[in-house]
Amino acid sequence: MLLVLADKDPYDLGALRSGLSSPDREIVEVSDGPNVVTLAHARSPDVVVVAASIGQMGGFAVSYELKTMADEGVIKDPKVIVLLERSADSWLAGWSRCDAWRVKPVDPTEIDEIIIDLVGAPSA
Repeated sequence: MLLVLADKDPYDLGALRSGLSSPDREIVEVSDGPNVVTLAHARSPDVVVVAASIGQMGGFAVSYELKTMADEGVIKDPKVIVLLERSADSWLAGWSRCDAWRVKPVDPTEIDEIIIDLVGAPSA
């Protein structure tokens, strides 16, 4: 499974990577929105975990763009989890068409459970 972690905060990226690493996952880290879209074109990730406050494009716009590209058949539909800075932005998460959202700080174990719910458990 290809998992993209997108956040401008190196601490948050490290915590997510540490909590989500497993032998069945290839994790790629990026620090801005345009790189997520470029990576989606090139590699078709299974799951994208993106911070709402990511640089340049923003996590909501990234999610919306990925879902639109999937609708148009440009990429396969990735599962997108948006990490919000505040719960008041949950309506924006709905607009972004993400598959799930959580408010920071997040527990990587909870994000792992969401990933499993969205794409299934790895095969043994």
